[in-house]
Amino acid sequence: MEERRRRSDRRRGERRRIVDRRASRRGRLRVPGWPEQRVQFLVRYLFTALGLYYFNVAPGPNGEWLTTGQINALFAIYIVINGVNLWDARRRPYAPLRYRFAMWLDIAMVSMAVLNDPYEIPPSLLAFIMVALGNGMRYGMRLFGEALAGSFGGAMVALSLRYAGGWGALTPGVLFLNLFGAIILVYAYILMSRIERTRRMLEEDSRRDALTGLLNRAAFLEEAAAAFREAERLGHPLVLMFADLDRFKQVNDRYGHSAGDRVLGSVARTIQGCVRGSDLAARYGGDEFVLLLADCTLDQAERVAARIREEVRGWSEQVGIPFDVTIGMGEAPTHGRELGTLLEAVDQALYQSKSRGRVGGVERVRLPVAGAAPEATP
Repeated sequence: MEERRRRSDRRRGERRRIVDRRASRRGRLRVPGWPEQRVQFLVRYLFTALGLYYFNVAPGPNGEWLTTGQINALFAIYIVINGVNLWDARRRPYAPLRYRFAMWLDIAMVSMAVLNDPYEIPPSLLAFIMVALGNGMRYGMRLFGEALAGSFGGAMVALSLRYAGGWGALTPGVLFLNLFGAIILVYAYILMSRIERTRRMLEEDSRRDALTGLLNRAAFLEEAAAAFREAERLGHPLVLMFADLDRFKQVNDRYGHSAGDRVLGSVARTIQGCVRGSDLAARYGGDEFVLLLADCTLDQAERVAARIREEVRGWSEQVGIPFDVTIGMGEAPTHGRELGTLLEAVDQALYQSKSRGRVGGVERVRLPVAGAAPEATP
């Protein structure tokens, strides 16, 4: 059965593998929401306004590379591109390519400003610090490292062109300004790496059930809602499974709560061993577990449920603690297009199974519920 399931997994289309890779990348990038990204774009516009004022109004010697009109044209292009990125960020907050494109555009604009800065010691060099910190603290350590390398590279290129007559033309003030900025960025990177590790640990702990190691209820609902949106977009089915332990109260009463904890831990490990890495498994509360199987039919899910029940019964007999598990299941969009609707339908199927006095078993949602797609007939 396990080999058949692996072969079935390999037959998934390329679109499914793309979704899985996208989810993997989410683990390496911090994904800020739309409000936080909006703040970043407002800061970009603020610095653009300051740059326009600096090169057009503030007194100072003339630059040697670009005219004021050419600099203004580059700022205008920068404003338009950021406007397009801002519109796209509102529609699609998660877009790693856009994050990188906007960051490298920032680096290019700051490099242009340093190259054309009218002062001998260019104050615009400090804007590289804003680029590195603004992108690194917002999107995580990977982009922080890229922003740091890009800022160093941009500064070196701009200064090399400014002082093309020879490095001897570099004043101690310019060298000190670059050294000071480099120390700030490297130190910030070291601190941010520690903060990021701590943040990830805390975030992961907040999403996991302490006893079983599965997702907790809040984390499951968040990820399941995203999975529903993705499945609707791709036209793939989803199967939701509710697993409720039978005789669990008697286990606690007769053997003690430590035995009950052993039972919950064993069931959690069994569930994890029976589903794919792309599926969601969570402890919903008490002795209830919930699973969401992506791109899966009810027949395939029923085989998974049968395997879970078989392994649970085997462990129960092995340790001499009598209990069983009843599993209800339903499919989206057949039994509900939204997570809440399908949860209610599966919970009702589970309740009907238990109300008949059965101990253990698998129960499907039999009829479509309100708001669901019509069930296909032969």
